[in-house]
Amino acid sequence: MAFTTEQLETFKASLLEERRRIEEDRAAYAKESGDDPQHEADGELSDSDPDNSADEANNLFDRDRDLAAVENATRLLSKIDRALEKIEDGTYGLSDIDGTPIPVERLEAIPYAVTTVEQEEAN
Repeated sequence: MAFTTEQLETFKASLLEERRRIEEDRAAYAKESGDDPQHEADGELSDSDPDNSADEANNLFDRDRDLAAVENATRLLSKIDRALEKIEDGTYGLSDIDGTPIPVERLEAIPYAVTTVEQEEAN
């Protein structure tokens, strides 16, 4: 499958915009998950005050959620970078697994896709 220069530029612009958005989100989540002075040093909950323990549990839950969001954003950025590399090296739209064409509908929905749906579901 060969894309026109215009199509590749459209995909590239979409990928760059998605990258910018995810970087902003990742930075916000990273800031939110930063060390909070209310957290116990060892990350365990205090036994002394039930209200304080509940607050600490909520803080730990929020921090874990934010850290998971940062990790997910980092994975997505890696996929976006791979798709941008594929645009540059002329292999965009071909599966990283076996070179089969990725349907254009999939790329329009997920421009950083580097495998077909079937290959993704198999992994």
